[in-house]
Amino acid sequence: MPRPLRIVVVSPHLDDGVLSLGAAMAAWARAGAKVELLTVLACDPGSTAPAGGWDARAGHATEGESAAARREEDRRACVRIGVTPRWLPFGSVDYERHGTDEDVRDAVTAAVDGAGEVVLPGFPLSQPDHAWLAELLGGAELGSARTGRYAEVLYVRRGGVTLPESFRTLDVRARDRLAKWRAIREYRSQLPLLGLSRSPTRGPISLARAREAVAWGDL
Repeated sequence: MPRPLRIVVVSPHLDDGVLSLGAAMAAWARAGAKVELLTVLACDPGSTAPAGGWDARAGHATEGESAAARREEDRRACVRIGVTPRWLPFGSVDYERHGTDEDVRDAVTAAVDGAGEVVLPGFPLSQPDHAWLAELLGGAELGSARTGRYAEVLYVRRGGVTLPESFRTLDVRARDRLAKWRAIREYRSQLPLLGLSRSPTRGPISLARAREAVAWGDL
């Protein structure tokens, strides 16, 4: 079946989308779709607020410094898989949100307007920002787009949980997994914090080889 012209993958933070759907996005782009990776909590590159605990451990002094550096990592990662990055300036759990829940919902709705497919984080949602965003967007009006929720590969593997039966494995090729591996490696500031070593069992290679899955249907 032909891919829709435009697919938007909604990512909570600047790495989640690639870690979970990097190979699938590469495959969709290779098949001719216009694929966008929309990061909602990309933080404010103009902020002078002190870096939160996570970003401070990465060596950043302020929210703005971290946002700029991580957006650049995300840009390079997106080049690797052939997708277009889009960033919203809302703050993660470590910062001020820079908007109300309604502001966030409206911004995401506007950003995905006209898309053929929209895919949101779906399982296991064990990270607070992920759970908040999934709940916030659960009742959002996303137009006529086909909607789905993706398995969060890192957290599925880390938690040792089993995917619900509604999730279907996505068809990707070796070249797509290679592109994902290269993209993951662009998040240099994040890999140590996420506990991702270079070993075959815990590093980027293991995530590139992991099953990617989406549950399609009403949100």
